[in-house]
Amino acid sequence: MLIDHSDEQMMRLLVNATRQAELKGPALAEAHREVGRRLAGSVAQHLILEDVEICHVAGISTGVRVKVGSEPIIVAVMRAGLFVAEGVWSSLPDSSLVLHSDITSLNISPVGGRTVIIVDSVINTGRSIRDVLSAVEALQPTSIAVVALVAYRTNLEALVDEFPDVYFHVARLSDRSYIGKGSTDTGARLFGTTTWSDEV
Repeated sequence: MLIDHSDEQMMRLLVNATRQAELKGPALAEAHREVGRRLAGSVAQHLILEDVEICHVAGISTGVRVKVGSEPIIVAVMRAGLFVAEGVWSSLPDSSLVLHSDITSLNISPVGGRTVIIVDSVINTGRSIRDVLSAVEALQPTSIAVVALVAYRTNLEALVDEFPDVYFHVARLSDRSYIGKGSTDTGARLFGTTTWSDEV
């Protein structure tokens, strides 16, 4: 299922910062985190909450937390997905954050009963997300969500059809396919490697 946030006023403002050419390094990383924090609110609908006693300023009260044993696992895809994933992670108490390269080291026990949230900055061809989705599905989590800052509409719609039980939360849909290189590559802009020989 596709949950598209492209037309939300606040999301448009947040995504605008990530698209500005002069923004790079830590400032661009923080813009990605802000989008992740906002998307975490959408992903939270998949979580199971339970009542818990809290110490309120007026005395003991009832609050909520993510149900113990069902805390989400956030998987950052590629290096560019890291900062959006950090934004999601900072907004979901008691969640875990792993890199996509570590997915094969997870076993059934930490994943069973939990939601897995796969996070990438850009979905273009869909190849990277497809590979991670297949690996995560094999671990049999309770539910799977994909979070992306931007996705190429045509390929994302194909992924939605291919993975009907996965929730895709996207900050912005694009009607053009685009693969950056050097100064136009999201990862290179984030990590300050736009002039490195293997980026150019």
